[in-house]
Amino acid sequence: MNQKETLTIELAKVPAIIKEWQPEEVIKASLKKEMKINFNRMNDASFGDTFFDYHYVENSEPIDYRHLLLKLSDGKEIMTGIRFFGLDKTKAYVELVYTNFVEFDLETLKEIAQVIKKRYRVFNPFAFRLLHSGDLVKQFQSLNIKKDLHFYTGKKSSIMQMEVPIKYEQIELRKPNDLDFYSLYMGTLDFYIEDNPGSEEYVFTLEKEELEKLNTMGSLFCTYIDEQWAGIIACDYLQMKYLEGYCIVEECLIDKFRGKHFAAAIQRKMVEMLPGDMHTLVYGEIHDRNIPSRKTASKNGRITTGTNYFIYL
Repeated sequence: MNQKETLTIELAKVPAIIKEWQPEEVIKASLKKEMKINFNRMNDASFGDTFFDYHYVENSEPIDYRHLLLKLSDGKEIMTGIRFFGLDKTKAYVELVYTNFVEFDLETLKEIAQVIKKRYRVFNPFAFRLLHSGDLVKQFQSLNIKKDLHFYTGKKSSIMQMEVPIKYEQIELRKPNDLDFYSLYMGTLDFYIEDNPGSEEYVFTLEKEELEKLNTMGSLFCTYIDEQWAGIIACDYLQMKYLEGYCIVEECLIDKFRGKHFAAAIQRKMVEMLPGDMHTLVYGEIHDRNIPSRKTASKNGRITTGTNYFIYL
């Protein structure tokens, strides 16, 4: 496996709609950025050592934490990396980073499971995860497979051409002068998790340092509804796989305004405040069970452009 070959494979996996929205050279540049990082992680001892120090599992070695190149039958190869769900060392899984082939079939997925289970046995991973633009649950019904995070993506220019969502006029976004609201933000999400069992798998608070960084970048906003502080919304300019653009990393509303159809209008207001051109993307990672957020994304014209799947071992 090499970077030139991998670029060709990864480009073939890019969803057709992304190829319509973005020039090929832009997509290639995004893929190359991530490839450089991922290939370096195969040989970067400092990456393995640091990961090992922070997430040591008994009997593991620093090399186990680097990205690994594993061989399958018929000349197939995969690049993999150990991950921990919610940073919990007892919930290890393996990320399928790259392959040297485009299409998956049932036998190949079964072989991947066997190879990963053997190589990563010290971690006892519960699954391996891969990104795909198709519906693998329907395609491979005999496997124990579950949808995880979806990419929901839209073009800023297309979103701006849509009719504004309801309750748009009641909303104002302001850039905060400080983070005095942080404890209220934390409490709001804690209450949400208490009221929605299971949401702890996909609802996470941002650390104060992360919000400070976003505020410095100018991409953190306080939401006011009818002049009352109602929550926050934030995005970060990120590159993930074939996507590069503004990733919505937080949208939080206090209980009083939740479920009242404000979320889509809040996102629209933020999109209007972001710089960009006709190719600028706005996207987010949304858990399959987070139905409210998926509906909100759809109301602003964002569509699914890839899904991460857990294939259980």
